[in-house]
Amino acid sequence: MSTVELIVEKTNALPAELQKEALHYVDYLLSRKAEQAEARDWTQFAAEQLASQYADADAIYDHD
Repeated sequence: MSTVELIVEKTNALPAELQKEALHYVDYLLSRKAEQAEARDWTQFAAEQLASQYADADAIYDHD
């Protein structure tokens, strides 16, 4: 039995109020996942912007 099938089976056994609570928790998990993806995107964007401001010749520590 797949994980989704187990979740559905166990959720069906809960009373309606607990099903709503489970749904709120799933929504919370999805929002956390979205926040992590957005933070990762902003980090990548910031790194790209910083890298675009400097040329390889600007790195004085690379010169002998």
